Amino acid sequence: MPFGDLQKKVLEVIGEFPWYKGLLSGERGEYSLQDLPLLTSEIMDTYYYSRTADPSLAVYRTSGTSSGKRKSIVYSAEDDRHYVDIKTKLYAKLLAGSGCSKALADMGTGHAANTALAIFERLGMKSCSIPFELPVAQHIEALQDFQPDLLYTMPSILDHIVHAAADPQSFGIRKIILVGEIASPEWQRNMAAVFGLEPRDIIDTYGSIEIGTIAYYDHDAGRYIFADGIAAEGIGTQELGGELEPLGQGESILVLTSHVRRKLPALRFVTYDVVRDFRPVVIDGVEKQSFAAIVKRVGKELKHGEKISLYDIEQVVYRHLKDAIIRVRVKNNALAVYIKSKSADPSVIAAVREEIRECIPEIGLMIRNGLLGDIEVILAAEGDQLDSGKVKNKKLYYEQNAGGPGIDTAGGILSKIGNTPLIKLNTLFRNSKFEVYAKLELLNPGGSAKDRPALRMITEAWKEGSIGPGSVIIESSSGNMAISLAMICSCLGMRFICVVDPRTTRTNLQILKALNAEIAYVDEPDPETGEFLPARLNRVQQLLREMPGSYWPNQYGNPHNYLSHYHTTMKEMVTALERLDYLFCSVSTCGTIRGLAEYARDHGLKTKIIAVDAEGSIIFGGKKGKRRFPGLGAGIVPPFYRQDLIHRNLYVSDWEIVEGCRALAQQESILAGASSGGNIAAVRQMEQEIEAGAVCAVILHDRGERYLDTVFSESWVQREFGRRDPIKDGERRK
Repeated sequence: MPFGDLQKKVLEVIGEFPWYKGLLSGERGEYSLQDLPLLTSEIMDTYYYSRTADPSLAVYRTSGTSSGKRKSIVYSAEDDRHYVDIKTKLYAKLLAGSGCSKALADMGTGHAANTALAIFERLGMKSCSIPFELPVAQHIEALQDFQPDLLYTMPSILDHIVHAAADPQSFGIRKIILVGEIASPEWQRNMAAVFGLEPRDIIDTYGSIEIGTIAYYDHDAGRYIFADGIAAEGIGTQELGGELEPLGQGESILVLTSHVRRKLPALRFVTYDVVRDFRPVVIDGVEKQSFAAIVKRVGKELKHGEKISLYDIEQVVYRHLKDAIIRVRVKNNALAVYIKSKSADPSVIAAVREEIRECIPEIGLMIRNGLLGDIEVILAAEGDQLDSGKVKNKKLYYEQNAGGPGIDTAGGILSKIGNTPLIKLNTLFRNSKFEVYAKLELLNPGGSAKDRPALRMITEAWKEGSIGPGSVIIESSSGNMAISLAMICSCLGMRFICVVDPRTTRTNLQILKALNAEIAYVDEPDPETGEFLPARLNRVQQLLREMPGSYWPNQYGNPHNYLSHYHTTMKEMVTALERLDYLFCSVSTCGTIRGLAEYARDHGLKTKIIAVDAEGSIIFGGKKGKRRFPGLGAGIVPPFYRQDLIHRNLYVSDWEIVEGCRALAQQESILAGASSGGNIAAVRQMEQEIEAGAVCAVILHDRGERYLDTVFSESWVQREFGRRDPIKDGERRK
């Protein structure tokens, strides 16, 4: 790394992260690389992963380590631009001359998945995506229908597709770009043959949520070449100290510095990824840093797992079985290799077991010394599922005894979350040329649409072993999410602490206390932004530090927020209606609208998604102003907001919200809350634009009883607006 660039990077990191200065050994004007600390997992856990998240930044969460911990990593708009720019330039180079014009992204929910379509659009390619959580049959259906030239996916997902597809070559794929887990050369060669491709048509890329794009495999060089903007070092375990065992010959741990990443202290960041043969090579006359292979990870959390190389295990298995799916499990220091193959002969199992011992001699030594149980090589039957049976799985995963069985919702109140009625509004729009249906989310047992994401976030954390009976759950909420979590925590025997501010209504506070929730009150807004949300989040982080082992669902950045609506709410509506032309949904955290819109996009629906926001909210870039109703609008742009998924943005005034709520109550006998009234007002705004015969739907988010002191109070309306009931006064627009 050039000396001048290094000095600029040090100053940049100190500016973004003042705590970094305290890690430096004395103040000096200039620093060499060796003067700077290695940013280890301990340092990152202390200063970065546990810090208060800025709600204006996009937050991505890791899928968890062997300890069950999930880490939050943030990206600014500038970081995202750099990420997309680097990937676009790299993919343009890798795909040059391929003739690819259609791309399908078959990914997870992280950063790579969220930016994929934007990158392909820049490359002038028609593209679509499918979530990994759908059954494998739907992945195959998407490939058959879309017929992409380029498939952008993860090795574990491709394993399942190949195993389930009758003829993978019928998809017409020309190129496959891989991201995620290790893809050994043997595995890549096998996949190329299955799809009728040359080995160079499979392009393996290497990256991480923290750093972004790191390297790509160059078939001509036969090595991984680092991407632009990355400077790399290779170190030994002795430089990290602690209990890590020495690495094998030619192996080193990657340490990275990013020239472009700002919202992460990307200066000598320790990846804990082990590579072989790290050295410079000359590519097109330019010296580039490179390595031959990624083989494993090291870390205290992995115990003896640092000796286990998925790379070497795959090389062994694929020499014997060309069509195998492999999953490697480490549990209680025992290693199990699960293999699923259409052509497997049980006689190969013994040979595979012995070859694994030979190619990784440390494993054999640990078995003899009693540090690791004997290797199990298990041949799964055709109908068996590997791991949890999801399409996306880690190939190498670590199980703990923590967590226990999942949540049993059968027969109890939690079983009644979802499957809410969809009814036609017969009176309000009887003179309109279109139909309007209402999704009654207010009939969830907790009284709002927030029951769905609350249950999913808690359920997934329970599955991971992060929480269980007796756990302490802490969340920031203005009302509905708090009530949903209070109900669920009470039902499951967990303690719930809700951080609220002065905008939380007296009624909501009474409901929370009735459900045994504890209230942590924030009196003053954040001094920098003037908003209460950052102040509430600071209080959440304080409580988490004071109560070790407590858990924050993080409704603002947890993808299970919007995935709950993806998998249930939108599916319920399109199943009930023959078609859906317009869907009106109010916004706050943007979890509901994100899930609805992604479902519409991924299933090829023609539904126009109309986002409804309150005047005074800045989600759509508007001017910040007074907002009277919690749960509608925001003083920041939420990480879940995706303008590319939305057809139209509409603003509604607080008075229009009151009109909409009163109209629902007095003409449809539906007592609904402020965001529901906003959706009714938005339909009225578009009344002249919606074509004859169209089918529209509105989300009625929550119950109106929570607004008896505001929307439905004559004295409150008179005091706030200087006007009385809009319907009684004949002011409602006919």
